[in-house]
Amino acid sequence: MQPPHGRCLRSGTMTALGAVLLLGASARAQYYDEPLEPPGPYRFLFAGVGSADFAPTGSNTAPDSAQISYTSLMPLVGIRQGPFELLLGYAQYSQGGATLSSITLQTTVSFDITLSGGRSEALVLPILIAGDYTKAASQGPSRSDFNLGSVGAGAGLAYRRSNPSLEFTVEAGGLLQYSFEGFGTVYGFSPAALVRVTAVLPRFPVLNGIALGYRFRSQSWSMSDKTLNNRFLLHGLSVGILL
Repeated sequence: MQPPHGRCLRSGTMTALGAVLLLGASARAQYYDEPLEPPGPYRFLFAGVGSADFAPTGSNTAPDSAQISYTSLMPLVGIRQGPFELLLGYAQYSQGGATLSSITLQTTVSFDITLSGGRSEALVLPILIAGDYTKAASQGPSRSDFNLGSVGAGAGLAYRRSNPSLEFTVEAGGLLQYSFEGFGTVYGFSPAALVRVTAVLPRFPVLNGIALGYRFRSQSWSMSDKTLNNRFLLHGLSVGILL
């Protein structure tokens, strides 16, 4: 008959071995499981096309021959990384028998304040810092072209939901901006409203993943030179690739 202390030793050894195997299996499972927290901000290049509508407001005092009005498709390209976005759009249009062009360059940076939720799902208050440059040619002399820059700030509301397979964001905001024409004495006020919807799919089987987007932006200008009082509406779809 085996001594009692031998049976105790064997039982203790088996128990310790079982515990080690259990801990190892648990460690391997944790290593291969999906992370509980979604990854950090994504960076992606995007391209798309939007519908651009540019027209004088009711307070525009320019003669009809010098007023700028067009509706055209506008190809868009840009880059976005987390709270930063830079967008470039270019369009051509016909007016008075001439082929003219328009360009817009827009940048937006947001600083988010979480209202509720956490990293995987949250309702946030974005504080927005923005700048833009818009140029549109007229059929008159070059001095009647629209050529304005704007800088300003604003706020909005956004809903974000993130997991390792999808990051979905819908956000809307408003901007109050100061506008100016080069280094001249023309200045004014330019409010803007914007909406962005973005779905990032990092596991899509193309490169490092893709980003699908829709954007809407409405902007108007009220200037000291009322011949520059115009409005600009741009909305469209885009597809991006993660970097």
